[in-house]
Amino acid sequence: MDQAEEKALVRGLARMDDGAWKVFCSEYSLPLLTYVRLQFACDRELAEEVVQMAFVRCVKSIRSFDSSQGHLFPWLKAVARNEAHTLLAACPLQSQAASEMPRDVVESLDDAVLPDEILTRRETQMLVHEALMKLPTRNRKALILKYLENCRVAEIAGRLGQSEKAIESLLTRSRNAFKAMFLRKVNGDHVSESERIDGI
Repeated sequence: MDQAEEKALVRGLARMDDGAWKVFCSEYSLPLLTYVRLQFACDRELAEEVVQMAFVRCVKSIRSFDSSQGHLFPWLKAVARNEAHTLLAACPLQSQAASEMPRDVVESLDDAVLPDEILTRRETQMLVHEALMKLPTRNRKALILKYLENCRVAEIAGRLGQSEKAIESLLTRSRNAFKAMFLRKVNGDHVSESERIDGI
């Protein structure tokens, strides 16, 4: 979503337009769920509760969002962090579930496994999330559905409205794009907000 589209979306959200909120949920629910699971090393059930709390908070406070101060998703992540801290403080035992998603994602996308000491670092978990967020929406959704939601190709095809053959091709391109972006981030290469992966 480019800057103009995001500003138009925010205006719709501020007007409490149902269509805008539908787009908002479709665009950000999976990425936010991934972010929460990686950031707080929590299971899916707890992460979904955090996301739900964050979306409720966004409905109440969307008019306070200033698009001139930054993008919508970083603001949404900040809201989710606050809600997660509140929930985890109330239910500390739930936060002890370890997340293996970074290892699962990287090993699933490439047979060349990174060293364990790198994969277990919290900053690497966040690099996984950042690399996913740099991909175009449909590529990001395909990877999240496949590797984080464990959906079959047929289910992904149904949810994205494409054929299974098209989804297989999309997953191949998306895996290559994610690998390239992730390795660039691991190596400290700068990636601009507007940059897209070649071939997508």
